[in-house]
Amino acid sequence: MRLGTKIIIGFICISLLLAVVGFISDYYTSEIRNEQLRSVGEASEVVIYTGEMERSLFQSLIFLNGIRESLIAEEKYTTIQELPAVKNLVEDFENELEIFESSFAELQDLLGSNERLPEDLNKLFESYQVYKSISKEWLVLGDEDETQFNMMFINSIEPYFRNNIIPEIAQLRNYVLSIQETRNQHLNESLTKAATINYLATGFSVLFAILLAIYIYRSIANPLSKLSDSAKRIGEGNLDERIEIQSNDEIGELADSFNNMAAGLQKSTVSKTYLDNIIESIQEALFVADNEGILIRVNSSAAKMMGYKIDEMVGEPLKKFYNLEDMEEQYQANNDKDYAFEFSLIDKKGRAIPVLMSEAELLNNQGDKVGTVAVASDISDRIKAEKKIRSSLKEKEVMLAEIHHRVKNNLAVISGILQLQGLNVKNKEVEKTLKDTQLRIQSIALVHEMLYESESLAFIKYQNYINDLLQAISSMHLTDDKNIKLVADVEPISLSINQAIPCSLLVNELIVNAFKHAFNDQKEGMIEVKATNDDGRITLTVNDNGRGFNAEEFANSDSLGATLIKTLTKQLKGEFEILDRNDANGSSFQVRFSIDE
Repeated sequence: MRLGTKIIIGFICISLLLAVVGFISDYYTSEIRNEQLRSVGEASEVVIYTGEMERSLFQSLIFLNGIRESLIAEEKYTTIQELPAVKNLVEDFENELEIFESSFAELQDLLGSNERLPEDLNKLFESYQVYKSISKEWLVLGDEDETQFNMMFINSIEPYFRNNIIPEIAQLRNYVLSIQETRNQHLNESLTKAATINYLATGFSVLFAILLAIYIYRSIANPLSKLSDSAKRIGEGNLDERIEIQSNDEIGELADSFNNMAAGLQKSTVSKTYLDNIIESIQEALFVADNEGILIRVNSSAAKMMGYKIDEMVGEPLKKFYNLEDMEEQYQANNDKDYAFEFSLIDKKGRAIPVLMSEAELLNNQGDKVGTVAVASDISDRIKAEKKIRSSLKEKEVMLAEIHHRVKNNLAVISGILQLQGLNVKNKEVEKTLKDTQLRIQSIALVHEMLYESESLAFIKYQNYINDLLQAISSMHLTDDKNIKLVADVEPISLSINQAIPCSLLVNELIVNAFKHAFNDQKEGMIEVKATNDDGRITLTVNDNGRGFNAEEFANSDSLGATLIKTLTKQLKGEFEILDRNDANGSSFQVRFSIDE
């Protein structure tokens, strides 16, 4: 049953009761019966018409608000006329306006020229016309601009109704009551005669009216209470909530609209229950704090890691669980970065738990900060594994360093044997060959020695190596009758053992070649070794100011030195070139290759 029908029936029942009272009074007091029935009948009609006018205006505003809420809920429709619920609400709204106008005309006809209403009635009708006009414009606006549509209702229609319509309805009601009071004053004298009989009838009428009012109240108030509670739960994010109201009146329709809205939101948004399930399924510890840093949410993983119950952590400061005493500097340096950093938390027993943690601001839909979210992963097992791996690597580094040391010692033994062999050889060519071989072995041994002494067992600082190599070569080739200077100009370069050994042998061959061929007829001279690093591209140059060198002879030479130079260049995947030095004496050899990653 519609709410309006219930109210009308209630008024009709009361009117019938009044009619019965009048009939009984007329039975005993025939003198006042006709006048009383006419008075009561007209008063009842006035109440009905004014009540209907008031009800229809309020009901029309309810329908307008329903249209606004339906449009907000159903954004997928392009116009409000496409919404099934809104279409019905628009029709209901227009029906209520027709009811008001009809009741207004009936009230005017009823009162007629005998008791014409004051100017307030015209004011009410004028205000009604304004309200009707802006409402029609508002419905048209709904197809064009949803934001303006909503703001116009809140800032124009509803305030106008509250400030203009409601006060004038109240004045109309007071005036109608004054009419009834005037008529009652005329009847008081005659009604007093039937007071005793009317007491009984009135008492019965009052009792019946109370029961009827209670029935109407319960049929409206209880569903509204259920609707309010369910709407509140839906607003809190419980989109699984449904309003169980089975009625065919306006409240039932409103409940269906709320249920449809909740179902639509459940499809397009994430419910609170679903979000809670996601948070609980996360294996990492999750902490959510408000703007004051107070914990408002933690998941089970966080409580388990920290040794607390969830209720024990919620409401406590988030930083209570941070190990700021030992790691505050690290926290301050990394907490506002967009990456995870190593930190530690303090559990219930006061133990530090190493974690990989990230912390970020929690923002609302407007972009304002509403809290902080921290996620932490326990890395205790990883740290233990890393310590074990570091220990194992340390053992391997010691062993590898020992291997380099032993290789260097073995090469030193071989070099010593060649030196002793050279002392017993009488043939100058053989002695010279043994000396060259000894230098090559020393070049290799020097690489292993530098690897043994360096922090890295995979790379050597080649600029330091060149200086040691030049010193070793000069100690074997310089004599008292010659003064040959060896100069190194090497940029910082790090080479792996796979490149350091062939590069060292190559430098050794180029310098020894200069000693052998460039200064046969000279007692003084200079050999310069230069190395540059251009973004991983190495250029190695050996210059001398001796008698010069024939490039064609080198290209066609099949000597061991020339063969080694060509072979070692290929091993470095480089290019070898003899540069032209027209502007200066001597020779210039250049090798270019790239550093292996």
